Amino acid sequence: MRLAQERSGRTLRELQAVTYASDSALSRYLSGRSVPPWIVVAALCKAAGTDPGQLLPLWQRAKAAASAGRRSGREQATLARRVSTLAADAAAVIQAIRERGEAVPENLLTAALRLSDAQRLISQE
Repeated sequence: MRLAQERSGRTLRELQAVTYASDSALSRYLSGRSVPPWIVVAALCKAAGTDPGQLLPLWQRAKAAASAGRRSGREQATLARRVSTLAADAAAVIQAIRERGEAVPENLLTAALRLSDAQRLISQE
């Protein structure tokens, strides 16, 4: 798609009118951050004077990969909930041990720290 945009000789703002997509959406599509609707791909190819059929197999694979990513997004949400629950449980155990005036085992503190790091990593994805 980037090549089609370059071949068209038009800026993203100029392509808005022919692709029915905003320049910011076109930017996301051309950078690979999101998969455009087929109509946008076809319109961009038409503006560049190229055959959109050449991009159809690539677009289909990209669309399938994006769909798989959404499924893994649901799995990621489930993982985030589980890690959050474990982190809360670890914090509660640590608090209970401290309230009894006992020393918290090093391995429990390490596990709680790792759960906290996992929460941060999951939230960044």
